Amino acid sequence: MKTIGFIGVGELALYTIRGVRRGGYRGPVLLSPRNRDKAAMLAEQYDCAVQVDNQSVVDNSECVVIATRPADCMATLAALNFKPGQLLLSVVAGVEIEQLLSVLPDGIEVIRAMPVSSAEAGASPTLIYPDNEFVRAFFEHCGNSIPVDNEAYFTQGSVLACVYCWFFTLFDNLIEATSGPDLPAPLSAELVMGMARGAAELALAKSETPPAEIAAGIATEGTFSKLGLDLLHQNRAFEPWREACELLQKQLTASKQE
Repeated sequence: MKTIGFIGVGELALYTIRGVRRGGYRGPVLLSPRNRDKAAMLAEQYDCAVQVDNQSVVDNSECVVIATRPADCMATLAALNFKPGQLLLSVVAGVEIEQLLSVLPDGIEVIRAMPVSSAEAGASPTLIYPDNEFVRAFFEHCGNSIPVDNEAYFTQGSVLACVYCWFFTLFDNLIEATSGPDLPAPLSAELVMGMARGAAELALAKSETPPAEIAAGIATEGTFSKLGLDLLHQNRAFEPWREACELLQKQLTASKQE
């Protein structure tokens, strides 16, 4: 297992490290010191080592993870001295490989990945571009790795990392709408999350069948499922989701052109 170092110890580093450690990754993990509270907690609870500064992370790591905010990414990398043969793993949204390479010396391999917070539950579907054996295996410790061979696929797929966040608000609304005197909120929550997981598992198991076709097979004439689904369609309930995805895609394309 390679020594992997994190520059930027925010929420993404937190849930990724928790996830891979719980999933059995035992390689050395080094941390930049800037977020001292999170770094100290990870060092104590998840067998990580806090370094004196960012350069020390680079000096002592075979794989360096850049996990800063997008606005800080390029300046942070430009201030560091990398060695030929090192691997840079970027989990920074909206910054493409060509941009990253522009501030790095020759001989650095750059991989992008997009884990989500379900990593700490061992359930992150992590997009990777381009494929890399170590990176793929690393994220298999906290879910499943999904390598793609085109950066445009990665950019479009990154939108779904935001859609993932929206699901929680949808779940909350469904729990609120279905809980009450006849159904306690904890039981409603268990059912809502269980139904969501069940729907996803069935759609994955029937990957050759479009999800809308699966829904049509369930929501047949005269069923309560069709009654509710028809109302959602009549109120154009799904169109704002499409519009939100299109908005994010435009923003990601605009950041690429800047």
